[in-house]
Amino acid sequence: MSRTHSDPPHDHRHLLGIGATKFLNDFDDYLIRLKGLAPGTRKTYCFWVSRFLAAFCGAATPSWSSLRGSDLSTFVQHEASRLKRNGRDAPGIALRALLRYLSFLGVTQEGLHGAIPQRPRWKHVGLPRHLAAADVDRVVAGALDGSARGLRNYAILLLLARTGLRAHEVAQLSLDDIDWTAASISVRSKKSRTERNLPLAHDVGAALADYLRHGRPTCSFRTIFLRVVPPLNPFTGSAAVCRIVRRALTRVGILNTPAAAHLFRHTAATCMLRGGATFKDIADVLGHASISTTAIYAKLDIVALSKVAMQWPEISP
Repeated sequence: MSRTHSDPPHDHRHLLGIGATKFLNDFDDYLIRLKGLAPGTRKTYCFWVSRFLAAFCGAATPSWSSLRGSDLSTFVQHEASRLKRNGRDAPGIALRALLRYLSFLGVTQEGLHGAIPQRPRWKHVGLPRHLAAADVDRVVAGALDGSARGLRNYAILLLLARTGLRAHEVAQLSLDDIDWTAASISVRSKKSRTERNLPLAHDVGAALADYLRHGRPTCSFRTIFLRVVPPLNPFTGSAAVCRIVRRALTRVGILNTPAAAHLFRHTAATCMLRGGATFKDIADVLGHASISTTAIYAKLDIVALSKVAMQWPEISP
């Protein structure tokens, strides 16, 4: 079965010898301590690197002085041929991270990056998919069913729709991140390693307060959103939030939406742009490390302008 970049299976440590396993553990530690990568990104990198190690050295300790460009290119081409769409980029991205680590250790020759094949990439080819305001209202309202689960899901969907938070940012949101007096939310992003403060809209605050008072189990956890079936623990990552969004979309008949939680993020950015916000404003709210990431929304202006474009005058023969 083909797998995507966003859903890697467990890595191949069980196929590796002691030396290769130690190397993989050290590589993972490097990704945490020096690179500060999010858990999902590290899991993906370690999966592909463990798979490469299994092919390169198996149960033996890796001899990096013998690493050749053909080892890298053959592996990436073989693995990419089994994947779909953007998932084909994952093996090469992970091996480039591996080469950066080997360069950091000083145990491999220079110039091996060029051996990793790259697919042609064109930035901002498509428009960011987003929802109409009426559809957002339908999706969010559809979550309320009178249950504790409904109160939780309503608050999550409203947060995504109004603030453009990432799924993992919602999952890790803490009671300490809400300043009820100043009506603000403090968001700590593992992806960009930054902290930003967002306004707490009245309807979002009301939804959170309703969930905290009437839907959230009494416990010692500071994380806001918890499971509603035992064990009543916090979400372990973004996957639970993404499932909530996908089910909410399906409930109102909105289907075939990859990266469902990001659909709300794109929608929030689109609303800000059409409301007159600058790209800098949008980048600050979304937590983009570079404003170039926000540039994809520039094309939405072109779409808006096309609706009011004047027709070419007819020319008589």
